[in-house]
Amino acid sequence: MNIEAIAKEFGVRVLDIKPLRGVYLAYTDRGTKIIKKSKKEPEKLLYIHGLKEYIYKRGFHNIDRFLISKQGLPFVIEGEELYIMEDFIFGRECSFLNPYDRSAAMRTLAKLHIYAQGYTPPTGAAEKNNIGKWEKNYLKKINDLANFKEMAKKKKHKDDFDKMFLEDVDFFLELAWRAYDTLRNSRYKILCRVAESIKPICHHDYTYHNIIIDKYHRMNVIDFDYSCHELTCYDLAAVIQRVMRRLSFNIDIAIEMIIDYDRVKPVTDDEFVLMLSLFEFPQRFWRVTDRYYSGKTQMSEEKFIKKYYEVVEDKEFMLDFIDDFRRIIT
Repeated sequence: MNIEAIAKEFGVRVLDIKPLRGVYLAYTDRGTKIIKKSKKEPEKLLYIHGLKEYIYKRGFHNIDRFLISKQGLPFVIEGEELYIMEDFIFGRECSFLNPYDRSAAMRTLAKLHIYAQGYTPPTGAAEKNNIGKWEKNYLKKINDLANFKEMAKKKKHKDDFDKMFLEDVDFFLELAWRAYDTLRNSRYKILCRVAESIKPICHHDYTYHNIIIDKYHRMNVIDFDYSCHELTCYDLAAVIQRVMRRLSFNIDIAIEMIIDYDRVKPVTDDEFVLMLSLFEFPQRFWRVTDRYYSGKTQMSEEKFIKKYYEVVEDKEFMLDFIDDFRRIIT
């Protein structure tokens, strides 16, 4: 990887370089930049670049925009690899344990959703559209859990993970079907038909390390790699779930987060029901068991068991949270 050559293709001269979390921090004649290898195909990078430029031009400026190469593209190709270069935003990571940060982050998410709505990808970009896919996704993961259960039952020599999984899988399968029923009885399909015309966008990874607070106390949103067309309540539910795991599933804090978001972008009754379905679905349980039984992730059994415990030990708190949320919205 020739950093200087890559930077030159972006019209930038590198003065100094240092590695930073798998990327390179480059001090250049045009300020401090990030240079990193991208695993995305060119068409997907065009989608992300187009989205960020759309958001910026509409007035949401606190994002990490790509630099444009001499060929007019948001990436350069060296050998068979793609590299991107973007502005480095100085600041600290958001802390969702801090009430001020948490409130500001929720208002920022609402603003981001407003400014991103209506995005149409440019010619040549690969559209990333998750609208209308929840039912199929739920059923696929429910089927996975059922298959993993059969795999574990048929093993002559069950390991510790198998034994734990077989004790818990029926509970989580029941919860998954409950989530599916909530979704089926919602107005999801109607909301999706509306969404196809208004084109909402989700960041899809709105977490503490992708929210940078600069010296002016502004919230900057970075890393749009997983962004896609999707119902915005998905982002809202996802960030609440992440925070709840760190704050003992405190329903009062969850409601405060929704109120902060709602002050900027109102949350509808239909969206509350869809969020309930997302809270009910055992995504984390499916993820750790999928990685174990499909062999997608190479980890020791000890590490898998540790991750498994992190999911299962929360199940009673999670159930109480779901029941509380259901009572509030009905």
